[in-house]
Amino acid sequence: MDKKKKYQYYDEYGQPVDEHGRAINPRTGRTYEEENSDSMDSTSKFTTVPPKSSGNQRGGQYRSFQPEEGGNRVRPARKTKRKKKRRKSWLKRLIAVLLLIVALAVADTYYLLTLYTYDDTNASSLITHTQDGVMNIALFGVDTREDGSVEGTRSDAIMIMSVNPSNGSVKLISLMRDSYVDVPGYGSTKLCHAYSYGGAQLAMQTINENFDMDITEYMTVDFAQMAAIIDAVGGVTVTLTDDEVAETNLHLQSYCESNGIEYEPIEGSGEQDLNGVQAMTYGRIRKGNTGGDWQRTERQSVVLNQVFSKATSNPIRLLRFLHGLMPNVTSSMSKGDFVYMGLRTILHGIPSMQHIRLPLDGEWEYGTASGMSVIKFSNEKLASHLNDYIYKDIDPTADDNS
Repeated sequence: MDKKKKYQYYDEYGQPVDEHGRAINPRTGRTYEEENSDSMDSTSKFTTVPPKSSGNQRGGQYRSFQPEEGGNRVRPARKTKRKKKRRKSWLKRLIAVLLLIVALAVADTYYLLTLYTYDDTNASSLITHTQDGVMNIALFGVDTREDGSVEGTRSDAIMIMSVNPSNGSVKLISLMRDSYVDVPGYGSTKLCHAYSYGGAQLAMQTINENFDMDITEYMTVDFAQMAAIIDAVGGVTVTLTDDEVAETNLHLQSYCESNGIEYEPIEGSGEQDLNGVQAMTYGRIRKGNTGGDWQRTERQSVVLNQVFSKATSNPIRLLRFLHGLMPNVTSSMSKGDFVYMGLRTILHGIPSMQHIRLPLDGEWEYGTASGMSVIKFSNEKLASHLNDYIYKDIDPTADDNS
């Protein structure tokens, strides 16, 4: 049978077409458009769309993914795989950065623990020597001599730092340096003399025997470098009286001249921002109608509280503070003790800082002994306040009798 007579119409190339000029598939006898229309009706997932053309470019039929009725758009598997690969790549980079930060923190912590001076005179360990899980450490602030030693030096600042990991608190208890106590082997004298007579070990023994404590570890900070430590956290803000300004500037000028430092006086009374040298001098004055030893202890606590608070406000400041502090520290605590205390303290986040001064106002009086001006009080009452505050979390400053 003649092929050309099978169809009624043919195009110029001899291909069969219908009466409208649409090409016919010789295999099926139907137009291509009819076949495509049937294919489109057989599934709702696909629709034929013309290709995007550019210029005279021609293309065939393309299928694009469309959502089923009432459903979400169906994503091609290839795009989903690429998305998963990008997500895994991003996660790997994040893990790598976190591991790097941890490694740097560990390395810096190890470096910091090489900066302080370790006193191994006492073989005790803070890890094993705690009471009710509370760690008590004696803190002494001293001035080094010209030869760099602290031998024979009185402690200008005397504190007990009590760390309680169970409630995330750090308590600082300031003891007045002129407190009249019994120093083992030397009789009754000022508390600050104990450090001069026998260093930190005798000073701890004096605190333990007079105030019913059992402290075995200590940290001594060289106050001569305190200015740099205060500057490391951005200075402090305090409120000064006219007498405090006059006395501070008097000693500040002398200190600056002796150490070749530019003298920057405090401009006036009221709230002032102090740099390291100014704050260090302010915390040590006690003459010229500035309140004596008890008020000096208060000023020191104001400065130290701000320094600790600022130091723990963010990691960068904390590192600056520690890098300034540790080279000026002598301690009986081993590296393991420092790590143990640090890990246990930050287990529940940044600890809160609390501070009191003992003896309390109204529970001491000025007196004289052997020609010295001293502070007299009841050792038993002070010991009771101290133990209640540390182990029972009772604030003695809230007592009606205070």
